[in-house]
Amino acid sequence: MATEKVTRGFGLLEKFLSIQRMKKAINLIKNHNKKGNILDIGCGSYPIFLLNIDFQKKYGIDQEIKDKELKHLNLHLKKYNILKNSKFPFKSNYLDVITMLAVIEHLKYNQISSILKECYNILKKDGILIITTPAKWSNSLLKIMAKLHVVSPKEIEEHKNVFTLKELNSLILKANFKQHKIEKGFFEFSLNMWICAKK
Repeated sequence: MATEKVTRGFGLLEKFLSIQRMKKAINLIKNHNKKGNILDIGCGSYPIFLLNIDFQKKYGIDQEIKDKELKHLNLHLKKYNILKNSKFPFKSNYLDVITMLAVIEHLKYNQISSILKECYNILKKDGILIITTPAKWSNSLLKIMAKLHVVSPKEIEEHKNVFTLKELNSLILKANFKQHKIEKGFFEFSLNMWICAKK
């Protein structure tokens, strides 16, 4: 399993937490989706999730990309700032899976709707969007953990939003996904939430 530096800043549990998010996302992806194309939004300078999953084509976008092309790993990375442009560089109905692992909490609230609608647009029919984010109740705990450098202070300082599972579900519905095609829950001792929406 490839596991180098996974976030900006230092935190004793950062690698562990990133691996837990990765495992949760992999478990949510159905086998039939693994034959197609996947996009990891906010993949980081070291795309740990993409390096540990098999897909026909793997794409990652982030504003801190270092190696733009890792063709020998069937991995295509693009430096891209979704805060400045919510129109992604993919055609409509192209992707089988989109992941946003510990990303949505870094977005301004007024940007989230357009980004999620764009995710819906570029997903194929029956494609899935997977989001993980800290649970709202854990925000105070994360701030304490950041002061102790258990998690990265830099990452926590950049959080712009925290959500309840109900609030996250509501955002997904506003992006044209249907309630009967949404699954959701908690993981990591309920510190984090996940949501999986099928187009």
